[in-house]
Amino acid sequence: MVITFKNISTLLFSIFIIILSCSPEIKESPAKILIGSQTKKYKYIDGKLGSTGVLYERIFFDSQGRDSIVENYDSNGKLFLRTILYYDLLSNKIKSTDFKPDGKLESTTDFIYSNDNLLLEHKRQHINGGYNQGKFFYDNKKRRIKEIWTSKWYINDVGDWYTSEDILLRTYNDKGYCIGVKESVDGKPFLNKKTIFDSVGHIIFEDWGNNFRKFKYDRNGNQIEELSLDENQKLVNRWVSVYDTNNFRIEYITYNSLNKPVEVLKREMIYK
Repeated sequence: MVITFKNISTLLFSIFIIILSCSPEIKESPAKILIGSQTKKYKYIDGKLGSTGVLYERIFFDSQGRDSIVENYDSNGKLFLRTILYYDLLSNKIKSTDFKPDGKLESTTDFIYSNDNLLLEHKRQHINGGYNQGKFFYDNKKRRIKEIWTSKWYINDVGDWYTSEDILLRTYNDKGYCIGVKESVDGKPFLNKKTIFDSVGHIIFEDWGNNFRKFKYDRNGNQIEELSLDENQKLVNRWVSVYDTNNFRIEYITYNSLNKPVEVLKREMIYK
């Protein structure tokens, strides 16, 4: 499971329109419509943020504010993947296609939903025969209680195919909050994850037994900090998020185990 900067996961944006009030004598300014975003990656050197960033991601939105085209760039700012997304009439993402910089198809992902609009399955099929697939199961309250993730990939150095299966089982309390997850990888015994929530249902602590996560949120419910801790609850990584007044995440700062910043992603929202 790959989580990106978009939110992660994957993230959906809505149309943002600003209407400027004017006096009758002044010509009315046109509405500003959000049409995309551009994210650059900056490095910290000797504790100082570099002045020049490298293009990391570019997103183009459709007329309904949804991700339409997503471009990903490597550490040198060169395009390595372009993704085109498709939606149904309910704005469910039903298909995405990944293309290499030369325009050749790399993979296709299909999404399947239930009659009551719950995501049941998505499968990313690579042109080389590999795939990544997720299947999702729900209880009668439409809560996701089980996930099965399977993958198949080819390792050139070994010259053979490999497969993997990851199963997640979720349990909920009376308020509907997920209070625990059991995970089994490739048939191994299930490991328990303990989850602690705040008064409004935000996850603030996760205990996987051999590693821990802590979270903080702002007054709008945006996650502003995540800590990754080792089995002794010592810092491994820290991530800090900064949001604008429209609750778009515009900065994502990564800290190392010494709590020093090492990298930051800065997003610029693009209007017309």
